[in-house]
Amino acid sequence: MKIYNNVHTRKRTPLHGRWMLTLLMATLLSGGVWAQGNREGDDDKPIFDYVMTVNRSALAVVDSNVVVSMQLTAIQDVPATQSVVLTPVLVDTLSRRMTTLPQIFINSRNQQIYFDRYLNEEYPDAIALRKKKGVNLDIDYLRTVKYEPWMADAVLKLRKQNCSCNNLKDRGEITVATFDKEDSIPEIKLFPVYLLPPADNSVKVREERGSAYLCFEVNKWDIKPEYMSNPIELQKIHNSVNLVRNDSDVTIRKMTIEGYASPEGPYEHNKMLSEKRTEALRKYLQMANIAKGIRIEASGKGENWKGFLTYLNTHTETPQRSTLLGIAQSSLSPDEKEKQMRKDAAEGFAYVLKDGFPSLRCTNYTVIYTVRPFTLEESERVFETRPINLNLNEIYRLADKYAGNEDKYYSIIRKAYTLYPNDSYINLTMAYLAIKRGNADEAAEHLGKVNDSAEKTMNEGLVAYLKGDTAKAIQLVQEASRKGVQQADAQLKEFEKLKNINQKK
Repeated sequence: MKIYNNVHTRKRTPLHGRWMLTLLMATLLSGGVWAQGNREGDDDKPIFDYVMTVNRSALAVVDSNVVVSMQLTAIQDVPATQSVVLTPVLVDTLSRRMTTLPQIFINSRNQQIYFDRYLNEEYPDAIALRKKKGVNLDIDYLRTVKYEPWMADAVLKLRKQNCSCNNLKDRGEITVATFDKEDSIPEIKLFPVYLLPPADNSVKVREERGSAYLCFEVNKWDIKPEYMSNPIELQKIHNSVNLVRNDSDVTIRKMTIEGYASPEGPYEHNKMLSEKRTEALRKYLQMANIAKGIRIEASGKGENWKGFLTYLNTHTETPQRSTLLGIAQSSLSPDEKEKQMRKDAAEGFAYVLKDGFPSLRCTNYTVIYTVRPFTLEESERVFETRPINLNLNEIYRLADKYAGNEDKYYSIIRKAYTLYPNDSYINLTMAYLAIKRGNADEAAEHLGKVNDSAEKTMNEGLVAYLKGDTAKAIQLVQEASRKGVQQADAQLKEFEKLKNINQKK
């Protein structure tokens, strides 16, 4: 296994107002702390302040991004009809240029429900949290924004607003952090790592799956192509077969079909129907030229109780759902389960008989095929048309071709992640790329899917550093060094610069 790394820089600076700073947010909240001053247009009534604290704040330049990090605590309760809205803004007071970052919504219970229902799409990157009565709310904020030259003189401010009945009222702003040019900390390089997957010379086996819902006359099993929705369902099977058959890079090995019946009526009768109907479909597919020349394995699976449980777990509106679930999961025989459901949950059984059982009468089909190996040039073509036909080695070779083009490299690895979302190597590489962009949260999410390794420990240390926990970062990188990660020693030397700065102070 070969380890790859990329030199990654981060410039950190000390901040004004880094530690405990009380924010008095002028919002119209009853039961708050008295503030000096009056409401606009209401000179004889005092305003109320919303009390919270900024426990820690940080600004950092990571490659071409500014990382904004804050730890806040909301102390005061929020009335049922209101929200507190905090908007972090990078502002250059000289040029009057500014960039707004995703907002923080501190909601009452009712406002949190409203946000989840109606505002999630409007504010997709916002943090929306419910403030429970009498309980302090801790808020961790970590966001990045593309760096622009004017930001060198910017300060981080929190704009404060209260929201009631969809109306936002400005309540001032406060400076949270600034870059201190005189005491700036030297540039720190970061060395995230990833691993190439081991060579894989095995035959690439792929599957094209689907489900068809064919209609049959009562107690019959012959296939009628024009009956009810059968033209559409048979065409689905035909399309899946053709998708594979028309690909010159693959060889079809076989096709499997599994037929299911819904769980009403005698079990043995339903088992017989599923077997005969599946066998009838097998013969039809070969005779009708849909799957001519393809070996087909057919099996009737009887009543679809697994599908029934899935239906009940996902259709929470089903009447008497818990009773139906209890019976379906019991050790009773299939016929006893049906009898018990008709007796103890008559309304619910009548509902699923009409709404749920038709979807349980299905045929699941799979086209199994093998894929030939590809050269680098062929991989590029296949990646654009049928990426599932590539294995991880072929994808990584293609990505390495664009190692000097960060956007292209990322797009290739990102598509590979959609194909193999739980693969340890892909997630380690996604974490590597997230660290390069200064996105600690994304990196941590991917590392959660990575198998334990020295490289994972190394990247976890860099995530800790990006989140401002230098002590933990050094501890993890030291552990990675003991485990043999060569880049860890270079990283520790970079961290020594921080110690030198502290000694000077």
